Amino acid sequence: MTWAVPDTKKFIKGILITAIIILITIYLHSEYLSWSEISGNSKFITSSYIVKNLIILISLISLYLYLRKPSKKIYPKVKGEEKIYTKNSNEDYFDKFRNKEKLKTKAEQILEKDGKD
Repeated sequence: MTWAVPDTKKFIKGILITAIIILITIYLHSEYLSWSEISGNSKFITSSYIVKNLIILISLISLYLYLRKPSKKIYPKVKGEEKIYTKNSNEDYFDKFRNKEKLKTKAEQILEKDGKD
């Protein structure tokens, strides 16, 4: 189960859904068996066991496949994306601010603007 540990939410969600499906299947099968006993209609008892066990088996296989499927999506490369991650000094946006002696805050800019008018 070490392959399921990194994604705990996915693991718990899959286990809960599978457990609910299995419990509902077992409950409905027991209800069918009690109805079959009361009504005396026992033609499909063998088929009901086969269907019950198939549903349980399919739900367990689907749980295994759900947990084995990778959760991270791999996105295709976007043209020009490498420019974002490579850092060239001539393309750096903040170069124009690095050489200034003192940067002004927004409040200082407003006060300066009000003083000139």
